[in-house]
Parts: sequence; structure tokens; C-alpha cells
Amino acid sequence: MHERRKFPRTHVQRPARLLTEEPLPIDCLVLDLTNSGAGIRVQDSSPLPGTLDLTFDSGRSHRSCRLVWRLADRIGVEFR
Repeated sequence: MHERRKFPRTHVQRPARLLTEEPLPIDCLVLDLTNSGAGIRVQDSSPLPGTLDLTFDSGRSHRSCRLVWRLADRIGVEFR
């Protein structure tokens, strides 16, 4: 399979949260990171909006993201 990423991927297993317009954050697991985005496992990708924020530290800092692909329990995001 041909790798299309611009930057090398770093495999991680890091708990994080997705912040959306909903009042409660969504727990997730970041599976891989690059300088431009991340692959993330979620319980259900269907309700996620096209833009969201990713935080590793309970909201003290976050990265704005654009959803670029989704499967049943995984998403790919591009950092904005």
C-alpha cells in the first residue's frame, strides 16, 4: 500500500478528548500522530461534526482539527 502522508507517522496509544459544541467532551484514544494530523479511535464516529478540538490535558490546551475521514470507530483529523 502506498503511503500518502506528507509527514512520518508516530504510533502512540494516548488517551485524549474531543471537544465539540456538545457540553461533554468525547473520550478517545489517539493511535498515531503526524505534524499535520492524527488517527483516533472513538466509540462511534457518526455524531462527530466536521470541525472539533483535540486535547490531551483535560482542556487546558487544544488543537483545532478538521475531520478528514471516518470509519465506524476511527477518525482521521487534520490540524488547522
